[in-house]
Amino acid sequence: MASLADKLSDILNSAVNFGPELLLVSGILLLIVVDLMVKSSRWLSVVSILLATLVLVTDAMQWKLLENPVALFSEFLMLDSPAAAWKVVLDIGVLLVMIMAGRSVPLKSRGESYPLIFTLLLGGHLLVMASNLLIVYLSIELISIPSYVLAAFHFNKRGVESAVKYLLFGAVASALMLYGMSWIYTFTGNLNFIRPEFIDALLNADIIPLTIATVLMLSGLLFKIAAVPFHIWAPDAYTSSPTAVVALFSTVPKLAGFSILAKWFLVINLFGLSSIDWVSILSVIAMITLLIGNFSALRQSSVKRMLAYSSIAHTGFMMVAIVSVSEQASRNLFFYATVYTLMNIAVFTLVQLLEHKENITKAEEYKGMIRKYPFTGVLIVVLMISLAGLPPTGGFTAKLLVFTSLWEAYDYTQNPVLLYLFLFGLLNTVISLFFYLKVPFFMIFRERSDPQKDGEQKNVVWENYFVMILVLVILFLFFKPDSLMDVINNISFAF
Repeated sequence: MASLADKLSDILNSAVNFGPELLLVSGILLLIVVDLMVKSSRWLSVVSILLATLVLVTDAMQWKLLENPVALFSEFLMLDSPAAAWKVVLDIGVLLVMIMAGRSVPLKSRGESYPLIFTLLLGGHLLVMASNLLIVYLSIELISIPSYVLAAFHFNKRGVESAVKYLLFGAVASALMLYGMSWIYTFTGNLNFIRPEFIDALLNADIIPLTIATVLMLSGLLFKIAAVPFHIWAPDAYTSSPTAVVALFSTVPKLAGFSILAKWFLVINLFGLSSIDWVSILSVIAMITLLIGNFSALRQSSVKRMLAYSSIAHTGFMMVAIVSVSEQASRNLFFYATVYTLMNIAVFTLVQLLEHKENITKAEEYKGMIRKYPFTGVLIVVLMISLAGLPPTGGFTAKLLVFTSLWEAYDYTQNPVLLYLFLFGLLNTVISLFFYLKVPFFMIFRERSDPQKDGEQKNVVWENYFVMILVLVILFLFFKPDSLMDVINNISFAF
């Protein structure tokens, strides 16, 4: 048993590699102090953007300097290249959200909302590094609790109702996950799921109770990524929350959930030795998620609600990479997650812009908008094409990569469920065109009923230039995907 001196030495050594998280904690405290001392809430936006940028730079430097995996705090956390890379993507997501938050988060609410957003990011950091089931649970709660509060930040009846629904679904999912973890601990006597003895214990466990425990454990992870059947909270929360919060919900918690789900799936699949066909089970969940996400989006008139179901459908597409079970599939998932972050935050920024300037929320209300807002209209068209997965955008490249991984997995295993998922995914890509192109259709081919002068927008609003940069990156990732893939290929997703 380690002595007290050894434990203190481990804590001090771990703290050296825990710099970005310590910076986040310090930044959260700083934001609270600034809110108390400075009357103008606009300073909070400046400090928040600077903090997000500093955390991003620190994580990027840590990723670059990291040579070997480092166990932190008695192996409760594992800092390796995949964790460092996921942290960078989460940081990018929060930085972009903080930039767009200036228009949708009320000045009076920034003192509370900004620290909550960074608390959520801290939970995401811990989750992507988690190697212990207890840390997985605590990290998910650290992500979820700020999310429940942020969902109600419109401070109206509808927002509070959606936040309460979100809270109730989250509480049930967390309870199921914690109960499943207790069963798994009973089988293994260990919470560190990256240790060989943990895998050996699962190999020797009885199939039926192990299956029940694993399904319960998966419940919490499926809730976090908004996969069926734990997706019900998403449409209401997306519709009633501030648009910047919606952009946050659709990216950062979801991607953190995918990072841990990818690792946990390898564990429960026992690296191919499991007697339970988890690949087929998750493939069926992915198919149902695609089906419900896309067909529900077809019926929506609200753009934000449509994008909520779109986010659920993208969950299904990202699950395609997980069930492909290969290191290259994990890399393709990371590419998809990066492009998805850029696409989603960009499109929500423009939805927020038109919601603010024109008070429009439904697809039909976008009639003729490309003549009044030509620059914004062109950007929206490109983003909708990318979300649908069409060339020449990074969305096409991302879907091409994950389906390539799926086909290779089918070719290797000859599992017919993977073939069904492949065909089902392609079919759903076609179906998604009908709702993604709905907004461009109204913008271009329908005239406004009220007389207005075309081209009267001043195209100098900062959102246009902000989104233009993101769109250029998305287009660049179609023509030069190797610029990102060369970086991703240096990441070892094996553990």
